[in-house]
Amino acid sequence: MSATKTVAKLLKRHEGSKFCQELLAITGGAIINADGTFLYGHYCGARRYPVVAGEETFWVCGDERAELAASLLQQYLNLEWEKKDLAAETLDKYRELNLIYRLSEKLSGCFSLEVLAVLVLEESQKLVRATGGTFLLWHPETERLEPIHAFGAAAIATPNVPLDQDITGRVFRSGKGEIVNDVSQDREFLMRQFPVGSMISVPMVAADRVVGVINFYHYPAIEFTARDLQLLTALALQAARSVTLLRLHDRELRAAVIRHELDNGRRIQRNFLPDRLIPIPGWAVETKFHPARQVSGDFYDLFALPSGGVAIAIADVCDKGVGSALFMALFRSLLRVFAQETPLSGLEMPFKDLVDGKGRPLMLKLDHINALRAVQMTNAYVASIHSNLSMFATLFFGVLSPRTGVLSYINGGHDSLYLLRNGAIAAALDSTGPPVGLDEDGQFQIGHVYFQPGDMLLGYTDGIPEARGKAGDFYTEERLRQTLSQPYASVGQMLDHLETEVLTHIGDGDQSDDITMIGVARLPGRA
Repeated sequence: MSATKTVAKLLKRHEGSKFCQELLAITGGAIINADGTFLYGHYCGARRYPVVAGEETFWVCGDERAELAASLLQQYLNLEWEKKDLAAETLDKYRELNLIYRLSEKLSGCFSLEVLAVLVLEESQKLVRATGGTFLLWHPETERLEPIHAFGAAAIATPNVPLDQDITGRVFRSGKGEIVNDVSQDREFLMRQFPVGSMISVPMVAADRVVGVINFYHYPAIEFTARDLQLLTALALQAARSVTLLRLHDRELRAAVIRHELDNGRRIQRNFLPDRLIPIPGWAVETKFHPARQVSGDFYDLFALPSGGVAIAIADVCDKGVGSALFMALFRSLLRVFAQETPLSGLEMPFKDLVDGKGRPLMLKLDHINALRAVQMTNAYVASIHSNLSMFATLFFGVLSPRTGVLSYINGGHDSLYLLRNGAIAAALDSTGPPVGLDEDGQFQIGHVYFQPGDMLLGYTDGIPEARGKAGDFYTEERLRQTLSQPYASVGQMLDHLETEVLTHIGDGDQSDDITMIGVARLPGRA
């Protein structure tokens, strides 16, 4: 993004426009482009100080205070760039997940290696530029990599490749993908019957064995990127697994591979959940997670916000299996990105309807309220971009102020959370809006609750009240409330007790739905 566009974007936003006005009030001058044109203001003093926006530079000019103004504007722009990079990284991750999901669906219906090769090369062309490409598999009988399919210029002639020759053989031997942006500088490159300037080559690896190689070519030479290599590697991994499945004729081996795939999916998805919960002084947080299948549509999250608040989430994506697991990753990533797009205002306001244990009005941080916009923004994105898939999630998303004990939240169609006090249910945090992702124009109200020292909060998914026993009877919401209506020494003890009760109710029967819990407690002490 150019410097001019960056400043224009800042001016359109309320906080950006106000910020620039305050800067000019300090300098008494203007903001100008590298060519001397005015971007903001009309008077340029004798002093100029540079500000870098992306790859371009513009200047803040004015009196002797212009240097301070330039430094402040630089910090503001750096924050904008960090948010932009975070959003881009999340989008890249989603594209990669979506690629794997889409390709998995198509490959599941393949019954020949030729069709599989065509599908893989077609999908890869949508993401990586190439004037030609080849799909080669290793054949032990000939001890060569043999082409199964090729496109573009590579379709003219693609010979078998011995393992001791060419970049292709090198990639097969090492099991590591390579980018060669100028093949003329690589001694092992073998000339083709078609022109090649740049080349990217990735191995197809399944069960720690290389089964083939995918090559992409471009002429004239271009700069293939690490992102290109990452996408093709993910695609090649899916292709390798499908190749292995097609070559297996024994049903037991096929079943073992499928179980292995799902276990991999479970491990990948588990990485989306916090590997360890962030410590919150004066507070305790515990979680439980029991997926009904190898992959789950449930998730919980806990992360710190720039304002000093702590975001707490628990959600249940509709449906089950791989599709819901992919959308689970999308919902979580969007919430994290949008929640951190909060201006660091530090402003507070008293809330007359919310008081502490002594009846005094509590203060609400406006940054925490603003962070809850993440729910509205996630809802709008999913409902508008993926409306044809009818995917949505019930979601509780709150921002806790550890200092004051105030939790501001939105409950998007999720099961009520329960605030426990002195061995009884003190409050139910009911739904304040529709499920997230159903209606682009859905409206969400904000609720608030105050934790007194010793209070506990339980969030859970519907796998608990809808847990079935052997006789088909549900655990029920009523039984859950009874279980919670007793004293617990700690939030960990509460979750352990509830977990034991639910799993005992299910017994040897099948777990029909994911079971997820998150418990938050304000430790006893002085408020």
